[in-house]
Amino acid sequence: GIYHRLGDIFARLNQWSEAERFQRAALEAQPDHIAAHLSYGTMLARNRRTEEAFQYRVRAAELAPEDYALVVAAASSLRLHDRKPEAERWYRQAVKLRPQEARAHTNLGAILHLLGRTQEAASSYREALRLQPDDLTTLSNLAKLGVPAIS
Repeated sequence: GIYHRLGDIFARLNQWSEAERFQRAALEAQPDHIAAHLSYGTMLARNRRTEEAFQYRVRAAELAPEDYALVVAAASSLRLHDRKPEAERWYRQAVKLRPQEARAHTNLGAILHLLGRTQEAASSYREALRLQPDDLTTLSNLAKLGVPAIS
């Protein structure tokens, strides 16, 4: 809607208080407007209000759980805020949405690794390597687990 567009315009002009006022009005008028959640979250992040920002990224993913980019953004935001169990849920959703995407499996493996679930992490890393055999990040992560690349 118009509030969302005005909020974006003010954000581009670095007029943050006006941008926030219109972004909030957009969310009040249309609480399920995905783009408004993303815009407001981005604006908050640009202003170093990351604790607030990640909640809007997660809400956007909740509103569009079939959107791979939104799901990964939510998972990454949760991971960065040390909310690993919640991040795992979204990384699993990313794998479900794109099972042939090696990076989705690597990300899931990484969060499982951080959660101390090494066998599950190794399994995710191995699937990523099956899809993209020479990926250095995945090979490095698997080596950190101390398990062989092939089981």
